[in-house]
Amino acid sequence: MLDFSNRRVGVFIDVQNMYYSARNIYGSKVNYGNIVQAATGNQKLIRAIAYTISTKTGDELPFFEALHKSGIEVNTKELLEYESGQKKGDWDVGITVDIIRMLDTFDVVVIVSGDGDYVPLGEYIKNRGRIFHVVSFRESTSSKLVEAADIYTNLSDNLGEFLIKDAKYRPAQQRRGSTTDTFDDVIAEQSENQFKSAPAAPVVEAPKRRGRPAKIT
Repeated sequence: MLDFSNRRVGVFIDVQNMYYSARNIYGSKVNYGNIVQAATGNQKLIRAIAYTISTKTGDELPFFEALHKSGIEVNTKELLEYESGQKKGDWDVGITVDIIRMLDTFDVVVIVSGDGDYVPLGEYIKNRGRIFHVVSFRESTSSKLVEAADIYTNLSDNLGEFLIKDAKYRPAQQRRGSTTDTFDDVIAEQSENQFKSAPAAPVVEAPKRRGRPAKIT
């Protein structure tokens, strides 16, 4: 059995992407502590960092405290508001810059996100001789990101370990407008804008099978 205990691991969590995916697909929250443990395994965790936004209401503070208790550092920033009224708070560039800056301290880089914008970063990580590991819910993950990964972990294969039931979950039609700026509403609005602007993934048809249908064993 191979010993990976000396591999140095950095885990970088795109909270906005994961938070939105878990709530929209499963109506639940993400268990980030369990994700970090599963992604690290018997390797050596060097740093685990969650990137997220802060709001005027501050209702996200208990969430941040829970992350800290799980051994996860939290990087926050306020939403940028433009004259047009548009708000922006994504962390794609910030996460990319941090990974490039710290890459020499890791053997394995774990991206916890399904965002296809991280494909070029994954190629850079691999070209530098590091292992690129992607963790996400497959239903909301770019196929190109999965293909780019050396290792891919689908959280949907073990929902009991990676999700926490959210008793306060509200369907989209019941959410308040973003003028209230609660953490849930701001994350939802930001993520919906991000998903709307992303190009639709091409539909790939499975090859047609000729002859007798395959037996299911």
